[in-house]
Amino acid sequence: MADALKDIMLKITDDNPATRGQKLWVMFALSLFLVATLNWYAMVREPQVVDVEDLVQHKNEVVLVEGKVISWIEDRYGSGEDRVDLVIEDDTGVIQVRWYSTGTIPPIGTNVTAMGDVVDYNGRFYMVATGSGALYWEPEDLPVLERVSLSDLAVAPSDYDGKIVTVNGFISESISPDAVYTSAYLTDGMAAHQMQLLIKSATGKWIESDSKIEVSGILSYQETSLRWALQTQGPDILIDGSHVPQVHRLDWATESTWSYQSGSKVILAGTLHIENGVWDLVGPSGNTICVIPTPEDIENAADGSYNNSVFDAEGRLMWSDDRSTWCIDANQGMGQNLVNPMSAMSMQAMLSADPASMLENPNMHYTINTYMKYAFEPLDTEGYFVDSQTYTYGQTTIAMTFPGPRIDWIESGQGIVADVTVAWDDEDMRIRLMVNSYNLTGSPPPPSTLLWDDGATQWGYSKNQFVLIDGKATLKDDGWYLERPGSEQSIKLNVQLNAIGTDSIHENQSLTWKGRLRQIEHPSQLSIVYSLDEADAKDDDGDRLADSYEESAGFNSNTEDTDGDGITDREEVENGNGPNSGN
Repeated sequence: MADALKDIMLKITDDNPATRGQKLWVMFALSLFLVATLNWYAMVREPQVVDVEDLVQHKNEVVLVEGKVISWIEDRYGSGEDRVDLVIEDDTGVIQVRWYSTGTIPPIGTNVTAMGDVVDYNGRFYMVATGSGALYWEPEDLPVLERVSLSDLAVAPSDYDGKIVTVNGFISESISPDAVYTSAYLTDGMAAHQMQLLIKSATGKWIESDSKIEVSGILSYQETSLRWALQTQGPDILIDGSHVPQVHRLDWATESTWSYQSGSKVILAGTLHIENGVWDLVGPSGNTICVIPTPEDIENAADGSYNNSVFDAEGRLMWSDDRSTWCIDANQGMGQNLVNPMSAMSMQAMLSADPASMLENPNMHYTINTYMKYAFEPLDTEGYFVDSQTYTYGQTTIAMTFPGPRIDWIESGQGIVADVTVAWDDEDMRIRLMVNSYNLTGSPPPPSTLLWDDGATQWGYSKNQFVLIDGKATLKDDGWYLERPGSEQSIKLNVQLNAIGTDSIHENQSLTWKGRLRQIEHPSQLSIVYSLDEADAKDDDGDRLADSYEESAGFNSNTEDTDGDGITDREEVENGNGPNSGN
């Protein structure tokens, strides 16, 4: 074979003029054959699987890398490019894969096989992959998600280091749809725990501050900030639509704190001023904020009815580079107009916008929709209204006077529709609302849970309110007390008539008690102590078995008849039967 090839090459390369043209054609055909053969080999050659640490030896080669996806960013520079930057980790290291003409993006934690060209750019190695088939994985390669709570992570974060976890919570700030890198905090319902949330890749939609979300990501320790953080991807964040975040009301007096609400939905009352197409909202002291209306707002204001009128402006608080000031923008994914003339103006908003005009006509009656700030005793006549049911930063408060005492308490956070007039309080030097008549609306917030370790300050905030406290009822010479097990801490119990928490079934049981927290004078010492009035063990289903007892005994605390046999859970216990006795 070698001799035959040698003879062919000699004939091609000899100097015989008679065959020179024929030889050129043969050489041309041979070169085409060689190029085609090399291209075919390059296409059919299977790239070898390489460890990440060995990629430096395969510069400018197409290789395969097998590992776990620990991070990815879609369209890093926001240019609309079909590109995803992934970080893949194997047992030897990590490598960035720049994936172009992408396909389905694998979830974080997926074991994938990536094929791409190894690139060395000034000593920095990465891979370039092209096409939807450049990344491959099987269904069994998808991660197994472990659902945990923030309290689980708080107790032992190192147990979840590097694992894929799913957590529910409330996000601390608004997230823009096109923000590629965002740092926020995730808190639980009681704000007892918070964890840093590192969001990579744009979410594609607004996520409002205080939204309830579900995130899946990798828990890792951030050495630069010395804290634990959950790394997640923006498109993978799920929003709980059943929880509607509250819109923040801005206060003209706290303009220096507006930056805390940057990007959030806000409401601000003021006098709307429109001149040459420029919209501004003017406050009581003459300070202004620019407003950016929707096209429908502009159309509705064409007749001049909006100009110099008092309005609640609702929109997203954004910084305007053109005007170097804050603006309320109704075009940033709000879903409603800046001005809604069909909505009733709240009394607090009118007082915030133009308080002087409210005093010009003291006989003018207003109907307001508001909430009680503190629990209102039957004999009290002076208190405070607020513009939100639960405490929020910047909550608007106004003093009020009721016409006289009542029979029942009005709970903190109770909704009220009241007919009022506006008066000036000379003694306190402030505006006061005089209540002529009122009706209660809705229900007050549920009782808050108090812990024995919360301290006097936190307990003081809950004074006169219904609360939940865990403890054991003990009968002493001067009556019932709720004691903290294993300590000498206790508070006086003024139990309801026919209370279940002190009967024989619940005797010597640690239960969750519900009652109104009151401060009273100690009968023999110069001190103030707490008592729990109208107290009884918590019993949501009304079967006269305490919820704590039912949960420990295996009953369902949400139904009177756990096993559905027609006999209530209380009767089951009195008969000596269990929750699934079948009798």
